Amino acid sequence: MKHWTASEIAFLRELRERFLSATADGRDYWKSEAELALYDATFGERIGWKWDAILAELVARGWRPRSRRALEWGCGSGVAGRRVLAQWPHLDSLALHDRSPLARRFAAQRARAEHPRVTICETSDVGPDTLLVISHVLNELSASELTSIIARARQAQEIIWVEAGTHLDSRRLITEVRESLLPEFAVVAPCTHQARCGVLATENAPHWCHHFAPVPSAIFQDARWAEFARELGIDLRALPYSFLVLERGVTFMQTAGFSRVIGRPREAKGFTRVLSCQAESVAEFVLQKRDAPDLFRAFHKGTAESTYRWQIENGRIVEAEPLRQGETARGLSDAAGA
Repeated sequence: MKHWTASEIAFLRELRERFLSATADGRDYWKSEAELALYDATFGERIGWKWDAILAELVARGWRPRSRRALEWGCGSGVAGRRVLAQWPHLDSLALHDRSPLARRFAAQRARAEHPRVTICETSDVGPDTLLVISHVLNELSASELTSIIARARQAQEIIWVEAGTHLDSRRLITEVRESLLPEFAVVAPCTHQARCGVLATENAPHWCHHFAPVPSAIFQDARWAEFARELGIDLRALPYSFLVLERGVTFMQTAGFSRVIGRPREAKGFTRVLSCQAESVAEFVLQKRDAPDLFRAFHKGTAESTYRWQIENGRIVEAEPLRQGETARGLSDAAGA
């Protein structure tokens, strides 16, 4: 039994090709609400799982936006804005911007249906009490368009920017966004420090800052998702993403000595290699099963945490302390009400 029509599969294939090849060329490629609904239930839902992982990490770090207003720039079907509203009920306003009027209307309708108490409007205005939400736009932006968005981002209070986990998009997020905004903003995540990104060191050219979101187990028993994956050639188990969370006006104090795991550890017999980011550098450490068997098993099963304080001996992880929920804190300027 087929769960998707031939025309739906054809549209999803075309849409995926546009995303992968960045051939949108500034055009509005939405022709109907039905197309937006189809995207929202498939590609949009997969992006939503990435946002779920990122928001869970921010909660674990004890962070939430001080703003009461969110703006989703380049909203598409509005999945990111809806996830943000669900996570932080103190947000009482959501603004939506997209080059497509149809997408703006669709996103607004969905947001109002899920969050009726929140004021929803269509605007691109960024103010000092704005959480700027941006999701999966880099591969469609020209250099001048990106410059314009960064200028707009400089007016925000907080920024959550999420992209595909490709080498190119991750590098652009670091070099063109993180490094240009770092003088004015504190980095909340994924970094555990405020230093220059260690991935930019010459020896780390093959690496990029990406992570993998967990996928709901129920979809592997769902015939519609199985058909979607088969028809489009998508591995449902792999959901890579890159992201950046910034905050103005405070020093978000990361607990000294913590590191963020990048990508997936590379397993071998009796040991695994862990690519780790810390203030000093991005470096690969060896985790031997005999040194830390519980941590080794956690990495093997995919249940390990993302952030640890390592004890390193001769390039080997011999002990690891996970970041406890809420262990990070804002600086004194925030405590003073700045």
